[in-house]
Amino acid sequence: MADFNDLFSGDLGTKMDFLNDKKTTNTDGIYRIDLSKVKDKKKGYRSVVRFLPNLTKEGKVSQSAIEKITHYVDIKNVKELSGWFDSPKNFNEKCPLTDLYYAMTNSKNAILMEKAKCLKYSKKYYSYVLILEDEQQPELVGKIMIFQYGKTIKDKILAEKNGEISGVTCNVFDLSAGKDFVFLVKEIQTGDETYPDYKNSMFKGELTSLPIYIEGKGFKNVPTSNGEIDSKARQTVIDFLLNRENELEDFEPKRLNDEQQAKISEISAFLTGKSSSGFQAQKPASNDFEVEDMVISSKKVETADEDDFFSDFS
Repeated sequence: MADFNDLFSGDLGTKMDFLNDKKTTNTDGIYRIDLSKVKDKKKGYRSVVRFLPNLTKEGKVSQSAIEKITHYVDIKNVKELSGWFDSPKNFNEKCPLTDLYYAMTNSKNAILMEKAKCLKYSKKYYSYVLILEDEQQPELVGKIMIFQYGKTIKDKILAEKNGEISGVTCNVFDLSAGKDFVFLVKEIQTGDETYPDYKNSMFKGELTSLPIYIEGKGFKNVPTSNGEIDSKARQTVIDFLLNRENELEDFEPKRLNDEQQAKISEISAFLTGKSSSGFQAQKPASNDFEVEDMVISSKKVETADEDDFFSDFS
């Protein structure tokens, strides 16, 4: 039988290894900030989410975020050599694409240095989020989805953990005293590049318990007792957290298969001019891959007393 005690033990802080400094791809289930749906460009994209702990189907509390390093090979004139690759660095192993990039960049050969720009690098994090508000995509409100984010959002989570904003430390994944996150995302342009800017997104100031979505009634915060989730509400919380369509573990990094390794060998030969495939390289355009991927509006979540909360589940 599953043991859910870790979920309520107050030990969720040990599940945040992704915040430690250590020397990615969208599929269904990802919560996306879709700037094409923004009606007022000056206002930008607004939504609100709550970061959730990673409760697995087996009843274990795993790391709050999955960290994944990926490479994208962007050879515009030879599409069959382009594509995504999970880096072996995820497993503390040598990465052929990383080695290729630095070999070309440090070659002092202008052509190779330019071609190295075809090799993009990204470190992303994946966490569960509950969609509290989204005026652009209202059909997502109440759903638990997976949010892919980069350094900007990670640093905001770390700042809360360290108490850098308010002077009070906060684990934003905490069920009894976490914080809602407000996305304020605008489109900005740098040179020829247009990308979403997440810097104005922020956590709300107040600490609140987990808001649970009740069909037809909206959100109600889970009751607490002595700073912890009330024991009578714990099974309700467990059922709610497990009521999701996708699993975070599906986004864990995967080792390169034989086909991918063969393709990387072709990529290396092509970019270094050793290819016998007959492809003729063109100088690639430089694209900035290090952009964030997603942001929210602020509506006060109703705080219910214990009787009101439990009556909705009777």
